[in-house]
Amino acid sequence: MAEEIIPTEISADGHGEMSFRLGDIVLEKKFSDLHPMLATVDQIRHEWKFQFKLLRHEWGQPHLMTMLTGIFAFLLGSISADLFAGGDPKVTGIDGLAEIGGFAFFQLVISGILWLWFFIQISVNFPVMRGHIINVIIIWSSLFLSQVLLHVNSPNFPIGASPGDALGGVMLTAVGCFFTYFFWKAVTETRDYHVQENHVHTDVRVMEEAMAEHSLFAWTIMVVTWVLTMVINGWSGAHFIAERDVTNYAVYAVHLISGVVLIYLLMHMLWFPQRMLGEGAKVRTKAAAAADADLLIEGVILAAEGECPSCEANAPISQNENGETIVDCASPNCNSRGVAGETCEGCNEKYPTRYTCTNCGINSPVVDFIPDKEAW
Repeated sequence: MAEEIIPTEISADGHGEMSFRLGDIVLEKKFSDLHPMLATVDQIRHEWKFQFKLLRHEWGQPHLMTMLTGIFAFLLGSISADLFAGGDPKVTGIDGLAEIGGFAFFQLVISGILWLWFFIQISVNFPVMRGHIINVIIIWSSLFLSQVLLHVNSPNFPIGASPGDALGGVMLTAVGCFFTYFFWKAVTETRDYHVQENHVHTDVRVMEEAMAEHSLFAWTIMVVTWVLTMVINGWSGAHFIAERDVTNYAVYAVHLISGVVLIYLLMHMLWFPQRMLGEGAKVRTKAAAAADADLLIEGVILAAEGECPSCEANAPISQNENGETIVDCASPNCNSRGVAGETCEGCNEKYPTRYTCTNCGINSPVVDFIPDKEAW
């Protein structure tokens, strides 16, 4: 059975070096046997079972130390004797910081240092996702501050809240959701590109199997869970602070527990796409990739599609971001595209290095079909 497979050491550098894959994982019991509508639940369980099993064999000391750093940073900033005193509503800003006790101020400084170190370690452990660390910080800050604003005029939010008072909080929540969508879109579109480039095959069924092996459905659910947990964490923290009489310790406990869960969810959410795509991938949207491909050389814009050097008719030839010429496969039974002169992974034919114009009949090297246009 798949559960008895003992994986050997798995390298994080190559996504293909795995002793087991998603298709090897078997669910002993399926909810879909009770009702077909529960098949989605089985899909989530199936993918999460695979991810957690892979995580157990791949996460080592660096990951655990990073997670502990984040947890300690959160707890040091969340647990303080000054919280239980209720605070002085007349003292704010710099004066408020001056009123903080010596040990509480020490906690604040250490917490800030640990948070900085946590995000540095995140970027080191997950280099593929490094470009989205700023997005993560924006999302987290926006959603947390939105709950603070929602509690300014409504300490018992959502009870007693008015639409006018909620405008600032709603806008910050929208900002957080927008950046979350941007982050999700970048990962999913990079996954699509990865499958099309690295798992191309003439058989559509093989391509569908490759896409299923690279499913991000359960990961998407985890992203949504991460966002909802941030909202709960921000709401519980702001709700507890908004009360002058410190009595609702259940809300405070929710804040502490959800904060610890957030650290793990964030690391899992950044780790899995990197493991799937490999450390050489660039996580970005199709629009960002197209924008990079437009300017391969400073001052020169390379056309997305080629044109005949004689009659200027369109030709199915283009250039990728590395300056390589991309052409259609020479085999009539293959619809893949690749670098001219290299071997097609779908049919093992060589990609052609010359092309015959269908309009005027001129036969030239494929590089001659890439026009250069001077940019302003």
